[in-house]
Amino acid sequence: MNGSRIPGLVLPALFLLASLVGLWWYWRHRGDS
Repeated sequence: MNGSRIPGLVLPALFLLASLVGLWWYWRHRGDS
């Protein structure tokens, strides 16, 4: 794997991870208020 392919794999993975964490955080704190 060359260096130019790595960002194309890492960026979507980080975006997906951030989305899942955001949804989990929202779901966890949904009933606080």
